[in-house]
Amino acid sequence: MHEEYSTLDLFKLVFLNPLIVMFALVELTAGVLRNGIMQWYTIFGHDVKQPGAESILANWGLLLCVFGIIGGFAGGLISDKIFQSRRGPPAVIFCAFMLMMTAVMAMNLFSLPFVVGVAALLIVAAVTGVHSLMSGTVAADFGGRKATATASGIVDGFVYLGSGVQSVGVGYLVTHHSWQWWPIFLMPFALIGGLVAWRIWHELPAATRVYIETVERKHLVLATTNGNAEHVIQTLKS
Repeated sequence: MHEEYSTLDLFKLVFLNPLIVMFALVELTAGVLRNGIMQWYTIFGHDVKQPGAESILANWGLLLCVFGIIGGFAGGLISDKIFQSRRGPPAVIFCAFMLMMTAVMAMNLFSLPFVVGVAALLIVAAVTGVHSLMSGTVAADFGGRKATATASGIVDGFVYLGSGVQSVGVGYLVTHHSWQWWPIFLMPFALIGGLVAWRIWHELPAATRVYIETVERKHLVLATTNGNAEHVIQTLKS
């Protein structure tokens, strides 16, 4: 049945959906981390000499492209192949990884330039994986037929809200204090993103859940026919 929704109705569908709100919060933290690395690494590299990491600075744009593609594909593959198309688990994994990499940056910021550059690129890969899952994918999964584009636009918009947060925060800290605060500022956002994503670990799109249940029933029927029902039942319970 065809239904018409007003703009207000669409906003209600999105903002009153707790899952979409949590996805948007993860995207906000992703915006802080993504632009907190992409925008500031080259500025840091010009302010603080990076002996041994000159090639990273010289090819920063190309490396962002390469690592971004790798991270985007990795996020999708992990979600679809390992976690039955659940979006929360890879987001948790990537956020935990980014927390570790920001800690690596903080500990080696003025002593191991190449390590700092590699850690920054790995954060770019991980945060792109989170962004690719949270912006378009979950909007299509959970936004509903009538609100998919609205959900995608709003969730994606939180990335730029996060970008604004890091611009003000990092800019103030490095101007009035020290570059040491740059990775330290990013660390809590990786933690927060991971904790929020943990809350949606088991969430599946309705269509995917129905598909998985249908496949499991078919396997049960086939196994019963072949005399392996007890083994399959134990497998499904586990």
